[in-house]
Amino acid sequence: MTQLDLETTTLATAGADVRGAAATLADVSRGALVAAAAPAASGDAGLSAALQDLAAAWRATDEALAGELGSLAVGLSHAAEVFEGAERATTHDLAALLGGDATGAGA
Repeated sequence: MTQLDLETTTLATAGADVRGAAATLADVSRGALVAAAAPAASGDAGLSAALQDLAAAWRATDEALAGELGSLAVGLSHAAEVFEGAERATTHDLAALLGGDATGAGA
């Protein structure tokens, strides 16, 4: 028989952490790189143009990566909810079979 042991709190925390990482990536990519590409920030037209090209080239990858991180965060959070629900249902069903309540106080 297979036994599955999961820490749902860890899954939920990981989901929140990944969501935070995606937000940080978005802030850094859309903020710092774009600001650095401004001609006044670099002080050099050639450097500014190169940074603008880099920002434009990175944008598609950045958006894809942020999207994947967002999907991963949702998946982790959903997994935590599903397994927590399954654990509650199993506990409730077992208690009912044993003639007790859902907390097991009657068992």
